[in-house]
Amino acid sequence: MRPDNEKRMFFTMKKIVLFAFLLWTIVMQAGVTTYTFTSINWASKQGATTCDNVSDGWICDQAASEYQPGRNDAAGELMSKGVGVKTGTTGAGATSVRSFTNVRQIRLNFCLNSSKGKGVIFVQVGNNDVDSLVIRKPAVSGSGVYNRDSILTLDGSKSGNVKFWVKCIENGIYLNTLTIRAEEGAGTPFTTSSYRLVTAEEQLQDSDQIIIGVPSAGRIMGYFDETISQNNIHAIRGSFSSDGNTVAARDEAIYTLRKFMLGDTLPCYYIQDEIRYEEAYLVASGGRTKNRLSLWTHLYDSRTYGNYGYWTIAVGDNGDATICNLGNSLGRYLQYNAGNSPDLFGCYQQQGMQTPVKIYREVQALGDVQGIVAPMANFGMLQLNDGVVDKTMTIEVNANRLTEEIQASLTDVSSDSHGQPVFSLLQNRIDRDGDNLSICFHATEPGHYRATLTLTSGPIVETAVVMAQVAGLQHVVSAVAQPDYSTLYMGELEVTKKFDRYIFVRDATGSMLLYDTGDSSGQRYGQGLLSGDILTGVIGRFQNYFGLPELLPTQTFSSRHGSADALPEIMTQALDSADVCRFVKLPRVVIDDDNSIVWQGEQIPVVDAFGVGIIPQETLDLTAIVMWSWDHLELWIVNQTSPVATDLELHPDSSCEPRLVIENGHLFIVTHQGRFTLMGNALP
Repeated sequence: MRPDNEKRMFFTMKKIVLFAFLLWTIVMQAGVTTYTFTSINWASKQGATTCDNVSDGWICDQAASEYQPGRNDAAGELMSKGVGVKTGTTGAGATSVRSFTNVRQIRLNFCLNSSKGKGVIFVQVGNNDVDSLVIRKPAVSGSGVYNRDSILTLDGSKSGNVKFWVKCIENGIYLNTLTIRAEEGAGTPFTTSSYRLVTAEEQLQDSDQIIIGVPSAGRIMGYFDETISQNNIHAIRGSFSSDGNTVAARDEAIYTLRKFMLGDTLPCYYIQDEIRYEEAYLVASGGRTKNRLSLWTHLYDSRTYGNYGYWTIAVGDNGDATICNLGNSLGRYLQYNAGNSPDLFGCYQQQGMQTPVKIYREVQALGDVQGIVAPMANFGMLQLNDGVVDKTMTIEVNANRLTEEIQASLTDVSSDSHGQPVFSLLQNRIDRDGDNLSICFHATEPGHYRATLTLTSGPIVETAVVMAQVAGLQHVVSAVAQPDYSTLYMGELEVTKKFDRYIFVRDATGSMLLYDTGDSSGQRYGQGLLSGDILTGVIGRFQNYFGLPELLPTQTFSSRHGSADALPEIMTQALDSADVCRFVKLPRVVIDDDNSIVWQGEQIPVVDAFGVGIIPQETLDLTAIVMWSWDHLELWIVNQTSPVATDLELHPDSSCEPRLVIENGHLFIVTHQGRFTLMGNALP
């Protein structure tokens, strides 16, 4: 219950004009202008705005051969062909409507035909000399359809209208975008604010506008609305960048962070919803029994909840935020619950009991201020393949009004057990207007690795975190011994039973459960799986859920059909907690009226979890999944069948004791009922 002195909120939305979020003026300054081509006449657009060919855009000098819109392949790779120029065509191109000052670099994003395609793209700025970019067919057959960038760095700064034309020598060249770096651009990424991942608590400032979210699930924490839930805060869809470093602003998810000194020594925070309500604060409101997160009108309650409106915040290397409530409620840690329907944000007793959250703070536009912005380079969870992992990540370094080139370096680089640094840079110099930077990672053993990326241009210095986690393949026997909430990379697994969110799996060392809550869109990772299917590349968070070893998959894995359905293991010994999730067959058992069986002297409840129907009072072969319910074993029935005649029930009487007889080299059993084979079949 709420404290007596708490009044329910009136949930009449307060309309607030949010100039900070809705009104931004594009500043014409040194920066980047990117045109995306949309037709054979070189029509173009910048972002969502179509150019008018009067004040901006391109005047067609010679139309191209065709236009093919973009698409993504099954793996998510970009295949946006754009405007195509075919073999033998020379001169197809256009001239910019605008004149650019001090053009220093032009980036072309293009692709070719599936396996071929080559030629030359010519560029001329004003009346200056013509520069050319040679396009070669891809080194790997079939990879031509994937977009790639080529950068044309001009010899000195040039000014004027930009003109380009394409000479195609073989097959086709498809031009998707053309990016101009000049003194007068369409602006920089800093002409509007952005919400960026917080990677250290020191980045948090009083009055920060923040969004709390989970990029792996594509969800952010919405506003408190009693018409949806009185006890928790509902999750809404968030638009994250592919690397999870930024999230798009949504008014329904923006909160104000306030720094506060609780007493003389304890720095903490309270989180305020200023957009919708006059006085409203995020609180842990579960008391001593519930996992609740609400929005109330006070920060402190003297009788029950204590300092339930105050929080401490710690930020881990990967951006995971530990947001801990200072009140008296049992549930103290703010986390995301994907397993609830609908999914929500709540407070839980232990950190890691549900999915950890990340904090994104608003970074204001730089305007005329000099600056460098680089995202965190998180390689994520990587797998050792044949004892090694090699990966290169490219991040986009943005810069504003710099006069000197940017120098890049890595410091505090983690080393492996042989003393070799695991991170390196492909280049150590970046254009003063920013550019892509490639970071390489090489490791031969599991571990957590990190480094600091330092970017310097004159007196301007920016740092960013670089990190990676390498996991060796886990077998079930080692996985179930890991601490709760560990992220695990599993070896090959066989599906023994699939039911709704439950995917029971095993390998040669043991059995466990994959609890499939699905991806950010609600799509289950294991949709369509069958008994006997083989899974590879399973990554997830482990939890011993009150005795039930389960892994919550966090990304897509691969599957293939096995040779047949998975067969149960025929049991002869007693069952115990080590057998939980095991797919077993118990021969010749009887289900009593209490829906339980006696196996090896132990009474075990039988549960019809899969809806197959329980058949009591008959001797049957029982196939089941061994489960654990709080403090005892259960058997979830998969099927029940009449016993196979693999032995013989003998009922001797006083006149004829059963005996084994060898006759003409054959062994059989003689009873008062007749003669039988060892398999129980009657003999004449």
